[in-house]
Amino acid sequence: MGHFADVSVTELQNRIKKLSPGERRSVGKYVSYVTRRNSTARQRQLARINRAMSAGKKYSQAQIDAILARNPPKS
Repeated sequence: MGHFADVSVTELQNRIKKLSPGERRSVGKYVSYVTRRNSTARQRQLARINRAMSAGKKYSQAQIDAILARNPPKS
């Protein structure tokens, strides 16, 4: 598909329309993922965890995964 830095929304929509249904689902899943990853709620949650770690509370990756699973960010 190439680089999208200078592509308009209309051009992206036209390119997406040409994809197979499976490819369109993949694009949709990726957009959802990026939206959640960049959400303000997730950034606040990560900042809270970082502050706790800076204050001396350390977590393993498994503990962080468990915390995030129990407390999914709210969009």
